[in-house]
Amino acid sequence: MENQLARILRERGVVIGFEGDDVLIETVRQTGCSGCSSESGCGTSALSKLFTGTHKKPIRVKNTLPCQVGDSVELVLDESRLLKHSFMAYGLPLIGLFIFSITFSKLALHMLNLSAGLADMAAILGGAFGLYCGWWLTRKIYKPVMPKLNKVISCEQ
Repeated sequence: MENQLARILRERGVVIGFEGDDVLIETVRQTGCSGCSSESGCGTSALSKLFTGTHKKPIRVKNTLPCQVGDSVELVLDESRLLKHSFMAYGLPLIGLFIFSITFSKLALHMLNLSAGLADMAAILGGAFGLYCGWWLTRKIYKPVMPKLNKVISCEQ
């Protein structure tokens, strides 16, 4: 039983509104390495802070519990879904980047008999195209499983 509980990710949030049968929840966004002792001197931490937005975008989940605006709630997500979400968000576009970059470069060199400099430009264009194709496929085909409301922690009175 304990092993099964370890596979569930839990996050707290605050209900900020409703849209139809869905509830909008705002969570506290953290960097991936916020707990590391060397965070202040780490390049990854600096990049994470640079790309983490200051505005908070709410998460939209099905309203399965009686909650009101201002309530603190707990969201749960199966940990196995996180790996799939990560692959679709980052892995598929990167695979597209590499495949199209190599393909465009080889086509430019061997089929079109272009110079090495033009083949490099073709590789860059192919990589950008592959990145876009991977992103587009992820957006059009993949339907992520959203977290679920687990419990209302505290109610706004």
